[in-house]
Amino acid sequence: MKHFEYIYFNLYNYYHQRNQDLTTLSARLLTMYTVALSTGGWVLLAQAIFLRLVRHAWFASQSMAMSFAILVYVFTALIFYRIFITNNYDEKIYNKYEAAWTNNPNKERELLFSIFVAVAPYLLLLSLKIVMPVSH
Repeated sequence: MKHFEYIYFNLYNYYHQRNQDLTTLSARLLTMYTVALSTGGWVLLAQAIFLRLVRHAWFASQSMAMSFAILVYVFTALIFYRIFITNNYDEKIYNKYEAAWTNNPNKERELLFSIFVAVAPYLLLLSLKIVMPVSH
């Protein structure tokens, strides 16, 4: 959980520092939706690996697969909205890591790592599609 919190903090700090015109709420929402999209991607990657390697099956139609993906993203966003925005857990994370980040000489490297973790499920899904294409 500690690593997840630090990734969340890095993304939040990036959005907040990138544009000082953003209100705190805007930066919080951007971060929450970025993390929700990334987490949804990890869930879909796990589901795709399970279906292809264990079940050797896929969805019956493309619209069913899209509906499932949309439901995963919506539920992830709703859960994260409740946790981070409504319960103010993101502010606790920010206060927890702010002092350590100020003294950290590797700020850019850790931001790039956080961005990579957010994008990684989609890169892995793309590589899964290239390596193991679905034949209908």
